[in-house]
Order: sequence, then structure tokens, then C-alpha cells
Amino acid sequence: MSSQFSPREISSIILAWAVLSIGLSYSFILGLVNGNSSDLQYLVAAAIATATGFILHEMGHKFVAIRRGYVAHFQIWIWGIALTLITAVASGGSFLFGAPGAVYIAPAAAIGAYGYGFYSSNQKAADPLQENMLISAAGPGINLAFALFFLIMYELSTTYNFVAILATFGLELNVGLGSFNMLPIPPLDGYKVFKKSIPFALAIALPLWGMFLYFFLR
Repeated sequence: MSSQFSPREISSIILAWAVLSIGLSYSFILGLVNGNSSDLQYLVAAAIATATGFILHEMGHKFVAIRRGYVAHFQIWIWGIALTLITAVASGGSFLFGAPGAVYIAPAAAIGAYGYGFYSSNQKAADPLQENMLISAAGPGINLAFALFFLIMYELSTTYNFVAILATFGLELNVGLGSFNMLPIPPLDGYKVFKKSIPFALAIALPLWGMFLYFFLR
């Protein structure tokens, strides 16, 4: 089966990746401009973390949808691009509304709210709710897997070197995005997953919410 990547889609993914990476590392970009060359490692770490936390989240939706017979393409969201940059600049990098784009699916309709798809299948599937659950769970599921990976990486770091910086960025981004997306509120991913299977949803949501409470609210 074709990967369904078009040149325009690839450029959209690169743009979204660049914008979110800039937003995530905005304060360090300012430091780099002011001559602090050591801040370059933070930019690299932010780019890698963004690839796992956002891009692979969206690609999870895309490839699960393709595997189940849908056509899926990533598209940028212009207002999301603007909000990502505005919140990063306005807060000096301390707050980020990261929503530069979403995966849109056909024949399933997709509404790209907050940068994450709302899936409403028009296919005559045996169980449309099952389709929505599996497609929707793919993104937060990837966030959970990478959050655990970066948590292990962070715990194994003995000094605050590049590995620890990468682990910190990766953990924060994957936990933050995954936790938010698993809220059982439409049109977020969690709404579709909880709607079909509460146990399955909790298996993804509880570890993410637990890590969020521990690392962000302690």
C-alpha cells in the first residue's frame, strides 16, 4: 500500500516540525542570538523531541488510518502556526500552544481542532466506533511509549548533558501532548477512545496523566 506522502504534505510536515521546534526552544534561540553558543544543544534537543511528540503522533494517526483503508494526509493549520509562534514569543518561551497541523482522513471527515484530528467515518465499517478508537489511540499511544523511553533515559542520566536535555524535552512534550489529547472531551483523541472502550482508554490515559501530575504539578 502506498505511503500516500505527497510533496506538499512533506513540506507541510517540515514546516510544522520547524515551527513547533522554534516555539519549544524559543528562549534558547534568544540566548543563541545573544551569543550563548551552548544553547544550540537545546535547539537540537527540541527538534528531536518535537519529532517524537508531535510528528510521530500525527504519523501514528496517518498510518493506522491507511492500514484500515483510509486516505490520510497531514495538513498545516494556519491559525495553529500563528498561535504556536504568538504564544511562544508573548511568553518568552515559558508557555506554548502547540497546534501547527493535523492529519486529515478520507472518507472519514476530519476537523483539525488543536492540531489533532476529529474522525467521523462515512465508511460502512463493521464498527465505526472501533475504527475511530484505533485511529485516535495511535497518537497518544506513541506519546506514551516515548514518554516512558525518555523517562528511562532521564533516570539513567548521571549529569545534565545533552542526553539529559533531550530526555527532559522529550518527556515534557510527550507527556504534555499525550495527556491533553487523552482528555475525554470532543474533539480530542481521548473522547473517541473513551467512547468505545473505557478500559483501553484508561490504559493509555492513566500513565500519561500520572506522569503529568508528577512532573508538572509537584
